[in-house]
Amino acid sequence: MELDDAVSILGVKPGMTLAEVRVVYRDRLRITHPDVRADDVGVDEAGRATALLNDAFTTIRLVVEQRGFVPVPPPVSPPDDSIDLAASRDLAASRRSGSGAAVAVESVDTLSIEAPPDEAFALLLEASSRLGGIGYIDRSLGILEVIVRFEGGPSCSVLMTLQGRAFGTDVFCTMDSIEAAPPPPFAPVMDALLEELQTLG
Repeated sequence: MELDDAVSILGVKPGMTLAEVRVVYRDRLRITHPDVRADDVGVDEAGRATALLNDAFTTIRLVVEQRGFVPVPPPVSPPDDSIDLAASRDLAASRRSGSGAAVAVESVDTLSIEAPPDEAFALLLEASSRLGGIGYIDRSLGILEVIVRFEGGPSCSVLMTLQGRAFGTDVFCTMDSIEAAPPPPFAPVMDALLEELQTLG
């Protein structure tokens, strides 16, 4: 079973831990198990539903045991301004052999840094200061804002929030224009941030 299908069947959310996934799984089993649903839908149908939940849980459990959390599924069709995720992951993999933290793009707006949150925050702060002016810093909450301006475009606020994971730190990024004009595509900002992080890492 594919991970996306398993996540959909079980109804879990990205970022959930194995303990949280187990709670959802057990709650769903209490609803679909043949001992509970045999009178409503029949033993065979309840058995099929339970088997499907078991398969979904097994698929998710294997991934969560390896990564420590339910990963964010890849976008079905990335927007035109998306960046080459495969190339980014290849570059990050090549960096793992050297010293420093490996950095990879997980999705159009998410980076993964193989470092604890405090180290990842320090790297992100340094890299961001090279891109623009730091607008806001909150280390305790893992929030960083940088104001960037691209030639011919509006000034934009890039807000980054950090989330510690079992094997590193995820950085979720959003960008909004702080002028009347709409923001430019996000991919160049992500490219520049990734390049700075890889230089520092």
